[in-house]
Amino acid sequence: MKQDYSFFIGDVALDEYYQAPKWPNIREKVLVQTLEPQMGGSMANAACVYARFNESVYFLSLLNSGNITQLLCEDLRKQGINTNYILYDDSLPDSKCIVILAENEHTLFIPTLGINKFEITPEIIDAMCNAKYVYSTILEIKPLRCGDMDAIDIIKKIRASGTKIVYDLDVALLEEGDEIFLHESDIVFFNQVGIDSYRKDMSIEEAVSVLLNYGTEIVVITLAEEGCLVYSKEQQIQVKGISVDIVDVTGAGDTFCSSFIYGLNKCNDLRLIASFANAAAARAVTIMGARGGVATVQEILDFLEESGFEIDELNIFL
Repeated sequence: MKQDYSFFIGDVALDEYYQAPKWPNIREKVLVQTLEPQMGGSMANAACVYARFNESVYFLSLLNSGNITQLLCEDLRKQGINTNYILYDDSLPDSKCIVILAENEHTLFIPTLGINKFEITPEIIDAMCNAKYVYSTILEIKPLRCGDMDAIDIIKKIRASGTKIVYDLDVALLEEGDEIFLHESDIVFFNQVGIDSYRKDMSIEEAVSVLLNYGTEIVVITLAEEGCLVYSKEQQIQVKGISVDIVDVTGAGDTFCSSFIYGLNKCNDLRLIASFANAAAARAVTIMGARGGVATVQEILDFLEESGFEIDELNIFL
């Protein structure tokens, strides 16, 4: 029987923010304003959003044990996230992310930690086998090992238990051979950059069809202010975006994805689920910092109502 918790696997980082008057050309120098650093990391952002919906979250990551890591882990615990499965390797650098805000957009520079192998225990695999979801990226999940088991072996065992594998592919960053991971997925999220990178010379519909034929249950493509597209074997749905005054779009995609899988816990109506996730992401971009999307369901519904939208159908998510 599945337990009432989910695993989020991947990065947690200190986001260093800088405001630029414009995005520079090559060799050009631009003075930037140093802003207050924020807690971030794509997987950690998603985990925090999910935890605020009163869902139980376990976080799995490999970090050094230094001062920045301690601050990051303390913040996760304050957000209600269980950090007992975080493992440590002091040969790794500090986990940081550089965020440049310019021209109503954000550009991220993400220093890699150089993790080629992440050895986990059979106990961790058993815990994931009892979860509702394992949420990650292919980049983050690929280094997993357990004895003679590689990442694909681990994923197959987890899926065989009935746990759903959720990938946030965002801008994709897929490498040669990564397609095998998409054969072992249940829910896949792309943004516009990500789906364009993945599909190459295929149309969006052809690329989605490939994924659904692999056995993926739901494919979602987020389109920023234009809303999103949701595909399953039975239906294709387009949900319009919500126009807001943008403060910081960092973490909006993480907010959408986490809110979407939370919605799946509450109902089977993909249009309502996508509408709720759209609202959560729209609210997130009006707040500074990657954790701007961390909110209760009531706060998201209040935001919608204050924006002039009808919320009656979305009360199902309370």
